[in-house]
Amino acid sequence: EEEGGEAAGGGGASVVLQVVSAREWRFRLGLGTPLQATLEVFVPGRYPSREPPHPVLHAPALSSAAKDDLVEQLIALYEGGEVVFSWVETLRQEVSAAHEAAEAAAEAEAAAR
Repeated sequence: EEEGGEAAGGGGASVVLQVVSAREWRFRLGLGTPLQATLEVFVPGRYPSREPPHPVLHAPALSSAAKDDLVEQLIALYEGGEVVFSWVETLRQEVSAAHEAAEAAAEAEAAAR
């Protein structure tokens, strides 16, 4: 198991890559926030040209339907080439947007008191 680097883009949720094996990668997003998520990616031997990777999303703050919709959105990005980092960026943006929306809602609720 190898811990990868940390990256952040555009002031959004940070991303930590953990390489479990050559065929299993984990991307952890939004660490330390209520909306943290882990994207497990299982990479088949014929990826990227002939077979897409298989995403498994762990996001306790999201409903099952929201997770399913997001996974479907990720799978739809595969067009026969490399796609994993596009998946991570899409998920990072979703986690950042959800976190910002939750913070705004909490601030509005506090202001209403």
